[in-house]
Amino acid sequence: MLFFTTQSFSQIVIDDVGEGWKKNVEKSLEVIKKVDSPKYDIVIKQCKRIGFWNNKFSTTEGNDVILISKQDIQSGNINNLSAIIIHESKHLYYRDNNIFLDERDEEILCYQYELDFLKKIPLVENWLIKHCENMIKYYRSLKQQ
Repeated sequence: MLFFTTQSFSQIVIDDVGEGWKKNVEKSLEVIKKVDSPKYDIVIKQCKRIGFWNNKFSTTEGNDVILISKQDIQSGNINNLSAIIIHESKHLYYRDNNIFLDERDEEILCYQYELDFLKKIPLVENWLIKHCENMIKYYRSLKQQ
């Protein structure tokens, strides 16, 4: 009898367009699965496809697609890619559950969610933590204007 093992994120279609891009997304999904399984479950539930685009920032498309910017994927930083997937999956979660928030409030919540994830990664790069903290401060400052 032959047994085949498949990774549980196989239900997410990852565009295979750049050299090593798909493999890095797969590594990122493995980090998420290992570090924070409840957040991994949300990624799997909300995201059906991970693609790439040439814009400056990663984002979502429709109800179930995460688009990673060319700049982000070319950095090759697996923890950053994991954080992007976590952040964008939270946006998909809000959309899927008809939770409509002010854009600034939603960004604050997504960055807090991402920050919670990053703090669980052993020896995570400090710049990733600082980026989340700065973005939370930025969106809070916009709310006060």
